[in-house]
Amino acid sequence: MMEESRSSLVELTTLEQIVNMCRIIRDEVDVLKEMLVGYNTLARAELSKLYERIRSIKNKGEELKVLILEYLVRSSEVVMYSANYVNLVKALDRAIQQLDGAAYRILLAKENNVLLSQDTIEAFVEILELEKQQIQRLENSASRLNVSPKAAVEDLEGVFKVEEDIDLMFRKELVNIYNKYSGYLTALLILKDVLEHIEEASDLIKIAGEEVRYLVLVKLV
Repeated sequence: MMEESRSSLVELTTLEQIVNMCRIIRDEVDVLKEMLVGYNTLARAELSKLYERIRSIKNKGEELKVLILEYLVRSSEVVMYSANYVNLVKALDRAIQQLDGAAYRILLAKENNVLLSQDTIEAFVEILELEKQQIQRLENSASRLNVSPKAAVEDLEGVFKVEEDIDLMFRKELVNIYNKYSGYLTALLILKDVLEHIEEASDLIKIAGEEVRYLVLVKLV
């Protein structure tokens, strides 16, 4: 009974920290949007300061990942599904890295005086808005996992649906980029990279959602 109680405590603590990782991703998305919205109006130094905020958020995420993994290793004997939690944390960490990669390329574009059309910026921001909704749904699901598994399932459905929407927008915007910047190789390569990093972050949030779905199903069976 004592071991079961300890297992529940470890699970609750881990889920709280996973929710914090989701919030870190939301913060990162917000600053990335700020970089894009201000791309054509901010000076290079101002955009660089925004990127430093992204780096700070990313470093915070890396530190939290290490703390969670160390905690899970110390508690592995009492947590039955520790492998799922490890996979979940690693997926979120990789999403954080992908968003940092997107931000760095935006800064690189600015440093190389790449001109971006307002349509392109708006399309990227729209995708990031969806990604923020996606991570919010994952955060809600993780926070409800023990309290209301059925509600957690509903949130997960949103995670997967938004990922599909992002995938469709990614394909459409990729074609737009090729058409719009076909004669502007530097812009084409950088924007393609930015878009792929953002889309990959969404895929990783989905992967994290699949791990949460397994943990939810365990509660419901």
